[in-house]
Amino acid sequence: MTTTSHWSSMGERGSKLGLKTFLLFYQYGGRYLALLILYPVILYFFITGKTSRTASQKYLAKLHQAGYLAKKPNLWLSFKHFLAMGFAALDKVDVWLGKISMNSINHINYAIFEPLLVANKGALIIGSHLGNLEVCRALANDNTGACFNVLVFTEHAQQFNELINSLNSDVKVNLIEVTEMGPALAIMLQEKINQGEYVVIAGDRTSTTVASRVIYHDFLGEQAPFSQGPFILAGILQCPVLMMFCLKAASSSKHAYDLIFEELSPGVHWRRKTRDLELSKLVKKYAETLEKYCARYPLQWFNFFDFWQQDSINSNSINSNNINTQQSNNIKRNR
Repeated sequence: MTTTSHWSSMGERGSKLGLKTFLLFYQYGGRYLALLILYPVILYFFITGKTSRTASQKYLAKLHQAGYLAKKPNLWLSFKHFLAMGFAALDKVDVWLGKISMNSINHINYAIFEPLLVANKGALIIGSHLGNLEVCRALANDNTGACFNVLVFTEHAQQFNELINSLNSDVKVNLIEVTEMGPALAIMLQEKINQGEYVVIAGDRTSTTVASRVIYHDFLGEQAPFSQGPFILAGILQCPVLMMFCLKAASSSKHAYDLIFEELSPGVHWRRKTRDLELSKLVKKYAETLEKYCARYPLQWFNFFDFWQQDSINSNSINSNNINTQQSNNIKRNR
């Protein structure tokens, strides 16, 4: 993967002024006026965004090839994919304005998360760009006592959230802008886990600084690179590791979301010899879980770049298939 093809090298489209203007329309004109503005804006991005449009078509084609979409995808379905991203942006604003509460959210597998919350036990949540993870703000603002620390890796994300926080700052979500995963950051996150807080990091984008530190695993029928960072962090923190999705439900309810938890590990522990194997197991479960929910909510995965663009395999990369083969050979030799 070259530097120019990495997702972080793709410039953010739009501007802070544009966001402020859109939010003003929303605040004073309501959701319906915002919707009227949304359609031409999304159409503009769809027509002019060749890279994003191509990425959408590739993703939808893979869903079809894997048997998750009955009909072969066309440009109209890709445009609906873009529209879903726009609707998700509107729902984010509703969350930030306090219009989406836990009463409008369906809990799925909540028994995985609730015992941690009751016991005031922290956890690492490896999220994704499937759905609307910002809905966790509703969870944090609904008298549950949950405090989320979300790691963000781009300046744009931090600026955007500062703008949103100006609308409603009474939410227990702490955004931590990250340039590199160093010892100081690990110590700070460990303290937050020990205090019963939750650390949230995306697992479906590779490192912004060292793109080659990846683990390859099959995703929708082709090997895709997954960043080692979130899973190495799981081993450092040695706490429960979950996945969380906030997905628009197939419902007529205006703000119906499915809040879904999946357990990746009750706690990651490894030795130097088993590190690569344990990382591979975590990525395998993560990739398979992500694919399962992409299949159920196909238009809600908002990674508009070539997710399968591969690095040259090097010493910093791990292939899960090779790890499994190597482990099998080691077992045979030890018999």
